[in-house]
Parts: sequence; structure tokens; C-alpha cells
Amino acid sequence: MKDVKYLMKEINYSFLNLSNLKEALTHSSYSEGSNNKNYERLEFLGDRVLGLIIANELFLKNKNSSEGELAKKLSFLVCKSTLKKIASEIEIEKYLKYSSRIKSLDGIKANALEALIGAIYLDSNFEDTKTIILKLWKKYLKNINLSKIDPKSRLQEWCLKYKKKLPIYKLLSKTGPDHEPKFKIKVIVDTCTFSVAEGNSKQDAEINAAKKLLKEISDQ
Repeated sequence: MKDVKYLMKEINYSFLNLSNLKEALTHSSYSEGSNNKNYERLEFLGDRVLGLIIANELFLKNKNSSEGELAKKLSFLVCKSTLKKIASEIEIEKYLKYSSRIKSLDGIKANALEALIGAIYLDSNFEDTKTIILKLWKKYLKNINLSKIDPKSRLQEWCLKYKKKLPIYKLLSKTGPDHEPKFKIKVIVDTCTFSVAEGNSKQDAEINAAKKLLKEISDQ
């Protein structure tokens, strides 16, 4: 594992409390059966901080865009594929702690980036976090590719178009060990429109559920 000082140099931020950074880079499989903290709580926080900062930037820089257009752009900028690309650009995988039983780091890299954002926010303040995010997302903010919108975003668009309530994703179950979990997610649009799917991560299960529901809607 690479020394975290190189990651701090890459993002141009030096942590005051290194425990926040170490937690952000620790997958649950590494802390399995121990008292070590993992990145899941920081991921939750970072996801919300990222969404707010990107939404605010889009709102300020796209004064003629409608709410629907802003939502599409936001979905592209915070989707897992964009997160994975940025995580790879800063080589976050070289700093991660995880079990040797983990076969793929794709989803983990995206989650760890959100956790890193959460850790920076806790360690500093909103403005410093905003500066770092806008630097990392700079080229993506300039080149928003709406052709690569994921199923969750497309389902949200469908709901807005047909005046439905926005999708709600509910975790039905999580089975298997931490290094190879299986999530079952139910997506609900209204009381009569829902779908259930599984995935190796919560995000994958949500995407699969959205994709399944979109297919069911189109077949009607």
C-alpha cells in the first residue's frame, strides 16, 4: 500500500487528523471481525456533500437550464461511472485497505472517493472541500455527457416526465461475508409500481432494480 502522503499531494490537501483519512480508505472486508472502522459512514456523508457542491455549481453556472436539465447533469456528474474515473485518476486504489479475497475494486474505488470527500469535509470546512471537488471534477463539469446516464437517472427522468413521485430505494437484505456481499434492493415509484433486484454492492443492486423497472414500464 502506497504512503498516504502522496494521495494528499495529489488532491492538494494535508489532513490535520489522519485517522479520518485512514478510515476513508478502509473497506469493510479489511475490518471484518475487528474493531477497526471502515469507510461506510464517511461514504454516506461524502455522497451528500458531493451532491450539494455539484448541484450548487450547476445552479450558478447554468442559469438558463431547467430543473430537469440540471437534474440530468447532476446525475451524470455524481454517477458511479464518473466517480470511478476520478478515483482512478488519483489512483485511490493504491491507498486502500481491503481483504485479499476482494476480486474487483471498481465499486470500492467509487465508494472510497465519496468517503474521502466526507473525510475532507470533517477535517476542514465546506469551502475547502468545494475547492478540492471542483478541481477534481473540472473536466467533467466542462464536458457533461448526457448520453451516459445510468438507469437510476433514467428512471428519475421518467418519474419527472409523468409527474410521479421520485423513486425510493429500500434495502431488503444483505447476505454473505463482507468480502463478497449480496444486496437485495426494492425500488418503488408508487404503491403499485416497484421492482426487486440483487447486486454485489448496494449501488449495483439499485441500478439493476431501476433497469428492471424501466424494462417492465416499457413493456406495458
